[in-house]
Amino acid sequence: MLDDARMLLRFRRGLRHFLRAPVSASEAGHSLRQYFDRREHSFLELLDAAVYRQVRSPWRALLYNARIEFSDIRELVRQQGIESTLVKLYDAGVFLTAYEAKGKQPIVRNGAEIEARPEDFDNPVLPGSFQLLSGGSSGPRRRLLIDFALLEHDVCAQRLFLHSFDLEKRPMAIWRPVPPGAAGLKRAILQARSGVPAQKWFSQTNPSLRASPVKSWLFLQAALAEAGRAGQRLPRPDYVPLNDAAVIATWLASRKREGTCAHLDTMVSSAIRVCQAAQASGIDISGTFFRVGSESLSDSRAQVLRSARTAFACHYSMSETGPIGIACACGAYADDVHLLSGKIAILPRPEPDGRSALFLTTLLACAPRIMLNVESGDSAAVESRSCACAFGAAGYLTHLHSIRSYEKVSGEGMYFMGAELAALVEDFLPRRFGGAPTDYQFVHEQRGGLNRVRMIISPSVGELDTAEVRDAVLRRLAAASRADRMKSGIWASGDVLGVERGEPIATPASKILPVRFIG
Repeated sequence: MLDDARMLLRFRRGLRHFLRAPVSASEAGHSLRQYFDRREHSFLELLDAAVYRQVRSPWRALLYNARIEFSDIRELVRQQGIESTLVKLYDAGVFLTAYEAKGKQPIVRNGAEIEARPEDFDNPVLPGSFQLLSGGSSGPRRRLLIDFALLEHDVCAQRLFLHSFDLEKRPMAIWRPVPPGAAGLKRAILQARSGVPAQKWFSQTNPSLRASPVKSWLFLQAALAEAGRAGQRLPRPDYVPLNDAAVIATWLASRKREGTCAHLDTMVSSAIRVCQAAQASGIDISGTFFRVGSESLSDSRAQVLRSARTAFACHYSMSETGPIGIACACGAYADDVHLLSGKIAILPRPEPDGRSALFLTTLLACAPRIMLNVESGDSAAVESRSCACAFGAAGYLTHLHSIRSYEKVSGEGMYFMGAELAALVEDFLPRRFGGAPTDYQFVHEQRGGLNRVRMIISPSVGELDTAEVRDAVLRRLAAASRADRMKSGIWASGDVLGVERGEPIATPASKILPVRFIG
């Protein structure tokens, strides 16, 4: 409890300092250019302090296993740049798969096994951090360290985005969960520092003390109080569950009637729910701007937003890193983003469909997680081209689009790794309800613009109460951590998981996979 009290005090002091005078668009562009120009120096500084000087670092063990010294990397970066260096590191076995990074598989390279827990990849020299739970899935007791120095970078990206899309004068709202999820609170803080504070914060999860973990509730109250002391506005969250999207649509319509269409920051699925609720209730939200993320934005999902005569932009983020790509104002694709190359480097590994699996490397000393060629579980088309928008002018020329997940099973902005669902198929479900692993299958697909997970159970298992099976799966997924309880609860309230009887779907090679991705 004493550690928690100290962390809360550090958080309040850090937030008070962070919410000083808002950053301007010109200051944001200048700062992002500096981050970009210093990327090689920052990368080497991070490796030196957080990897090579840390005896217990699994990254150090991987590098020494590959017989790579810090001086070798420094010389490679000097001669060939970061991206070519990352290729050579990958070829030498310095990388992590998505499952290794989550602690789901041991790390085996060159005949040696390296023991590592997910928390071993946290930045060991990160100062002044506070803890919130990840919106993704990282295993038991996993927490996401967030540092205000990293938010200094992210607020520059957010401020330049607002300027690029001419959003500074629009009334703004957020529809994202309160803590223990990190995204909603971070978004409210970034908006306040950007000089465009949110007027409303709607939350898909209940913000009351009765419904929230005590520590999470205290952090939220501390943030609200400290923002007020700093002269900034953080709105007190209002509970609006997923099935009440008409409440959001009504607020958006009221802003339109007042003369200025609003800007709503939310997940892709939640934005689609708002559009569908508006159409069903005859509410006019045309002209609204949706800033979406947390899920892939396919052309079919983008069409739902267009059909409501709304505008939109999609960022690319991960809970471990925050924003990775910021929407391009001149983009040729629905999810066209500029890679934040001053913060993240990518190693694309080409796939047969023309996209590339993305391996990520953190560059900043304030990164909460040390990542060195870590598989993201996502693939994308990667291009380098000049651009007339503000990010192109700042030197950010790497674009990503057609971003899709091939490892994460997502719904309503919350995901579990495919391996976690596969483990249920292999052991829990047959043991609890009978049958064999090949009698069960999870299918991840889109229905009506929303991500859905369809669980198929073979008739050979015998009579079952499908509602009982669904509840058992959600309870099992919720058991690992508070973050998993939050995610499982949102899956339940959003009706993400459905159960049906039938034969699992075989691949063209007649394989029955425990988890299938369709579309």
